Amino acid sequence: MSTQGPIDWNQPGAAPADQGTTTQPPTQADATVPPGYGAPATAPPGYGNPAPAPPAYGGYGGRKLGKIRNPWGVWGLSLITFGIYHLYWWYKINEEVRDFDQSIKVEPVMSLLAIFVPIANLVSLVRTGGRIGQAERNAGSPSPTSGGLGLLLAFLFSMHIIYYQGHLNTLWEQHGGRPEA
Repeated sequence: MSTQGPIDWNQPGAAPADQGTTTQPPTQADATVPPGYGAPATAPPGYGNPAPAPPAYGGYGGRKLGKIRNPWGVWGLSLITFGIYHLYWWYKINEEVRDFDQSIKVEPVMSLLAIFVPIANLVSLVRTGGRIGQAERNAGSPSPTSGGLGLLLAFLFSMHIIYYQGHLNTLWEQHGGRPEA
């Protein structure tokens, strides 16, 4: 049995100690190293490699979690922008609830367009609160959102924004969502 010098066990084609050594240079076929022989594919975080990004999908059955927003910030931006941010937020929360719980059927664009139609805007407000409550119930929350209370709060300086976003934040946090730093 001939050897070509010291064997580096991290090199492709290197054989384990109980199988002898290789007498030929490694070929393309030898490029796969059995598990346990060789360096890991990537070094752990902290050794020059950044920590892996958190998954976009959260703990509730792998469904996508919504964004955690400051409820007072949403309310304030809605006032400052004369309702423009409210339109964006309304679309996003309907989309987030739909993506979180596949049993909830809602078309975010239709929910947004309903805001511009008298009577339909009140229905949209109640039904969006109901959807948030349904998502909370399906996820096991003990105190789900009420669309009726959201309607009453809408007539009180648009406080439904704070109510709905606060419940959404709680739902996202319960399933692994973290506020952005």
